Amino acid sequence: MEEEKEYKTLSKEEADELVLEHKPWCESIAKAVARAWSLDWQSDGLDGAAIEALIFCARRFQPERKIPFKGYARKRIHEAATEAARKSKGWDRGSGTAVRTERLAKQVSAELFDMFPELRSGHLPGMDDGEGSGPSGSRLAIQQLLVGASIIAAKQGLAAAAPDEMIDYKRMLKVLMQLEPVHQTLMWLLYWEGYSLRGIADHWQTDELNVIREHKVLLEYMQKSLAKGKAAAPPRVRPGLKDVSSIVKKDSPNGCFNELLQEV
Repeated sequence: MEEEKEYKTLSKEEADELVLEHKPWCESIAKAVARAWSLDWQSDGLDGAAIEALIFCARRFQPERKIPFKGYARKRIHEAATEAARKSKGWDRGSGTAVRTERLAKQVSAELFDMFPELRSGHLPGMDDGEGSGPSGSRLAIQQLLVGASIIAAKQGLAAAAPDEMIDYKRMLKVLMQLEPVHQTLMWLLYWEGYSLRGIADHWQTDELNVIREHKVLLEYMQKSLAKGKAAAPPRVRPGLKDVSSIVKKDSPNGCFNELLQEV
C-alpha cells in the first residue's frame, strides 16, 4: 500500500512573508464583514481576529498541495472576522433557533442594503439596465432579491449552523459550484466579500452593465435550480466578460465555491 505523502509547511520566515503579502487582502475581508454588521473593523476587533486567522493559515499552509493560499485562507479569515462581529454585537451561539433566525434575518437585511444602496431610496436593484422594465420586471427583481437574501443567509449560517441547517447551506454551495469560474467569482465578490456590482465592474475594469446583467442571469439560474431541487443548466459567459473569464479560469480553474465546499 502506497504511503500517504507528507506535505511540508513553510518556514517561519516564509510564513511571515506570506502574512505581510496578504495583510491588505485580509484587512479587506475584515472591512467587508464590518460593513455588513454595521461595525468599525478596527475598534470592534475584527482586524485582530482576521490577522490572527491569517497568521494561523500561513503557518499551516502547505504549498505542495497546489491549493491557492487565498482559497485556503479565505473562509477561515472570514469566519474569524464574523465571530468577532458576533461577539461585538453580543450574539450568543447557544441562543434558541427563533432568536438566531431573527438575528440572521436582520443581518441579511443589513447586508442587502449595503450591497444594493438603491434599496435605501426605494428602487429595486438591477432595474437600470434597460431590460425587464414594468410590472413583470419588478416581480422578477423581487424574486431575484429573495434569492440573493438566501445566498447571504447561507454565507452567514455556515459558521454556526446546526446539522440540519448545514444540509441546506451545502445544497446552495453545490448549485453555485456548477457555475463557470468567473461567475463563481462574481457571486463570491458580491455575497462573500461585500463588493457592490459597481465595485466588481471597477475591479475587473469592465462596464458596470456587463456585471449587472450577468448577475441577473445568475440569480435566474439560482432561482430555477433551487426550485427544481437540482442545478439547472449553468449560463454561458457573456461576450463582455470573456477576457475576464480567461484570467479568472487561469487563477482558479475549479472556482472558489468548489474550494469552499471542500473546507466546509
